[in-house]
Formats: sequence, C-alpha cells, structure tokens
Amino acid sequence: MASDELQPNDLEEGTSVRLKWSPRGGRGAGSTAEGDVTRVWRPDDDVQEFTVERDDDAINVYTDYRNPVVERVEGGLDGDEEPNTETVGRLDSITRA
Repeated sequence: MASDELQPNDLEEGTSVRLKWSPRGGRGAGSTAEGDVTRVWRPDDDVQEFTVERDDDAINVYTDYRNPVVERVEGGLDGDEEPNTETVGRLDSITRA
C-alpha cells in the first residue's frame, strides 16, 4: 500500500479525497473522482459507507463488502426526490486530493 493511500476508517467529513475504481464487471478502463467527504457512516468501530460530493453529482462507497461498491448519484444528494443512482465499479484506492 502506498503511504499516501487512505483506508475508509481514516476518513472524516470535510476531508478532500480522490477515489479510483475499477469498472463494474471488470472490463474497460477504471475511473476517478475528486471531492469532499460529506458523510461517514460508522455504526460501530468501522466505516461501512461514505459519500464524496462533487460539483454535479455524488459518489457513495459501501465498504462493508469484500470489494467495496462505488455508486454514482446523479445530481448529488440535494433535493426532495429520490436520486438516480448507478453502481459503477469496485473501489481500488482512496488518496488525499
């Protein structure tokens, strides 16, 4: 593991991060996103979910899986309606932005 790589348990709200993930199904190029952590859900000692807000959308990461799931939330989390979401891949790394 690179020394600048973070683990989900290192995250706090307000931290600026860069996420890198492999595509869903394992084929094709991966993708990245930069933004600020706006929500960390830690029901016990370990982070199980966190959200990174970007300009035009948000990224939810569900860390309670062996290969954490990355989900894109179109339009972000603001608003009264249920947002459109899409699973886009599996988390590869988290680094400070």
